[in-house]
Amino acid sequence: MMTEEQKLEFYQSEYRGAPFAKFISFRCTEPLQRFLDTKAMIEGRDISQIIRRLLTKAAEEEGFDRNAI
Repeated sequence: MMTEEQKLEFYQSEYRGAPFAKFISFRCTEPLQRFLDTKAMIEGRDISQIIRRLLTKAAEEEGFDRNAI
């Protein structure tokens, strides 16, 4: 679980990181949608920011390097 400081650092890093190159949509279950919507409301963020943060965290656990070129 990320601390509030880690979440803020992630969101700020989006301004300095690689540019967004693609729009990707996906289907998810209703419970997952509610969870994502709720997280977005709690954090005062757009749902796409929440999805990118959670997906990036999971991808890093699988070997993804978000600082790679």
